[in-house]
Amino acid sequence: MIILILISFFLLLFMGVPIAYILGIVTVVALFSTGVSNEILVQRMFSGVDNFSYLAIPLFILAGNIMGEGGLTTRLMRFAKALLGKLPGGTAVTTVVTTALFGAVSGSTVATTYAVGSVLVPKLKEEKYSNSFIASVIGPAGVLGLIIPPSITMVILGITADISIGDLFFAGIIPGIILTTVLCFYVAFIAKREGFGEVNQEHISGKELFTTARQAILPLLAPIFILGSIFTGFATATEAAVIAVAYGFVLAMFYRELTIKKFALIMQTSAVTSATILIIISLASGFTYILTANRIPVEISNFFLEYANSPLMFLLIVSLILLILGTLTEVTSLIVLLSPIFMPISQQFGIDPIHFGMVMIMNFALANITPPVGLSLIAGCSITDRKMGIEDTLPYILHVFAIIGLMVLLIIFFPAISTFLPNLLGE
Repeated sequence: MIILILISFFLLLFMGVPIAYILGIVTVVALFSTGVSNEILVQRMFSGVDNFSYLAIPLFILAGNIMGEGGLTTRLMRFAKALLGKLPGGTAVTTVVTTALFGAVSGSTVATTYAVGSVLVPKLKEEKYSNSFIASVIGPAGVLGLIIPPSITMVILGITADISIGDLFFAGIIPGIILTTVLCFYVAFIAKREGFGEVNQEHISGKELFTTARQAILPLLAPIFILGSIFTGFATATEAAVIAVAYGFVLAMFYRELTIKKFALIMQTSAVTSATILIIISLASGFTYILTANRIPVEISNFFLEYANSPLMFLLIVSLILLILGTLTEVTSLIVLLSPIFMPISQQFGIDPIHFGMVMIMNFALANITPPVGLSLIAGCSITDRKMGIEDTLPYILHVFAIIGLMVLLIIFFPAISTFLPNLLGE
């Protein structure tokens, strides 16, 4: 049965079948071969998403889309440009910082890439940045929306692995700031070396800086309201998502950039994106049942306990597995399939759940830029040039891959980077 499951899964995966269909087909085949009623699949699919906390997913997606279309992205970009425009590669640096700021209000990786890219990619092309560099910046920078809270990926991981979502949110702040800073230095260095972009020679007066800061202050308050409501106990992560939607809608109406046509499109896009994620979670729940019934998690656990003789070795092996599987499937299915297997093992090794959660989050960030299924990289190519392939991002994407890979190792070897803030705020 184990061989049948694995062969079917990877065969369909290499054939290019969407992951949701793979999970459903393999589960049905496995149930049929064991004589178990297929009704089990329906029951597991329903119970897999029958969780109030999952309501945060469509709400954060809706909040991000409202903020993206409601004028918040433009104001954040102007503020970042005023601060950083005089640096070498000023527009590229502005892209990274704007992505980080928008990620802090949207929580979505691909939505962050498209929202910021739609505004800044035309400007980057105008300043003679190469398409390969643009795609390798705007795509991977989108993973900052996965690391910097609030993050939809953190919500899914927190629910699936039974880790405090609030603690995961706070754990992502320091790694997010470090990665943003390193990416800024990187794009400034490459822009100067390659002669990309134009250095803004115009003097920004204190009045102009104050004006852009004043315009950006309301969008920048969004993550403070979201995280503050969770930290003070005023709201759960799901209720904080409602606050994000309401706040984003009020700002969009205040800026008068949200038309009825835009709002209808936002609702449609949010519904489709939410349904896609929840269908994967639902079917993955049925697939997880098949794995558990065939003692596959137990076998994996025994393997780790036998060959991984330390917490550090366990985390390195997990990272290697996620690196390999991240090239084959997308992040949501990885979370639902693997976190119930890895989390109990990490507890046996005495690893802090928050530390283990952030190790997985950083690996998911890496998976988002790993060909051929790296959604952020694909989004970066798509928004730069629809005819552009992932291979066209070389060699710059290898540099970014190395940067995020080093961040994974940094989180593994120095747990305090991820656990300091949650522990401090929990005291």
